[in-house]
Amino acid sequence: MRRLLIIGKVPPPIGGVTMHVKRLVENLEKEDFGSFDFAELQHGRVRCFFKLCRYKVIHLHISNPSWQFLLALFCRLSFKKLIITYHGSWGRYALWGNIQVSWSARLCCIPIVQNEESLRKALKWNKSARLISTFLPSEYSTPLDKCTSSKLAEFRKQHRVIVCTNAWNLTFDKNQKETYGISDLVTYVSQQPAFGLVVSDPSATYIRYISALQGELPTNVLFISIPHDFRNVLQVADAFIRNTTTDGVSLSIHEALQLNVPVLASAAVERSPYCQVYKDLKNLDLKAEIRKAKELLRGRQIEGEGTPVIKQLISVYSSVLRM
Repeated sequence: MRRLLIIGKVPPPIGGVTMHVKRLVENLEKEDFGSFDFAELQHGRVRCFFKLCRYKVIHLHISNPSWQFLLALFCRLSFKKLIITYHGSWGRYALWGNIQVSWSARLCCIPIVQNEESLRKALKWNKSARLISTFLPSEYSTPLDKCTSSKLAEFRKQHRVIVCTNAWNLTFDKNQKETYGISDLVTYVSQQPAFGLVVSDPSATYIRYISALQGELPTNVLFISIPHDFRNVLQVADAFIRNTTTDGVSLSIHEALQLNVPVLASAAVERSPYCQVYKDLKNLDLKAEIRKAKELLRGRQIEGEGTPVIKQLISVYSSVLRM
């Protein structure tokens, strides 16, 4: 009863949460932190629940507010210590979803959030709330298959400037707008013949949606609709565009900055100081904004000067395990 159980999903599918969980497990093993076990949600919630009953400390990576609240209530009633990582920005759901998020934060031991605005809100419900990024580096990079690599290389040759974006799935926010804003981005770039857009679409849901919405795809837009490592796309791109309506800590933004790729990001949430932030995609001067983003990169400090994320998490685990 003294060990930690991490509950979540690992790829597939590829997404910000699944990649974080995968890298969390990898980094804990690398750090020789042996006091943990992992419950894979894809093996079934009932199986995970019975496994949960055997542990004193739980770290939950589920984005569904109802499950967050129910598990927080169960852990409180059964005297277990629950840590919840909230991967999205606080307040991103409709009213009932946001209420459940607040209740789960109140009931759990430590809520972990992704930006300063979320931290201010979370602290009103739980004074133990922490701001710890979900970005964890990975030494492993899977190359593209030969066919996809050839398509990407050929697309790169055909266009003077390549921008890229990604979406792990087709999702909509509480206002029923596309969370990742891909269709607006496709429409915008289709009117910019000097530019090419590569869309990382590992679930293949977006290419079907865009095809149904717009018919034939623009010739200057390339979809990669198979599971792949997005870092391969970033390595051939001149800029990365994050056109979201809401966000947590974007893994892709961190990876782009690590690879010295300029980042343009919507003003939906608080962004890294090294992102060139825009308010309206329609009024974007893409060439000028990429130039500004490159200037921001020149002043970028070396990441990792603070305490590494994995060290922060191990410190949290150790303190809760001692309770």
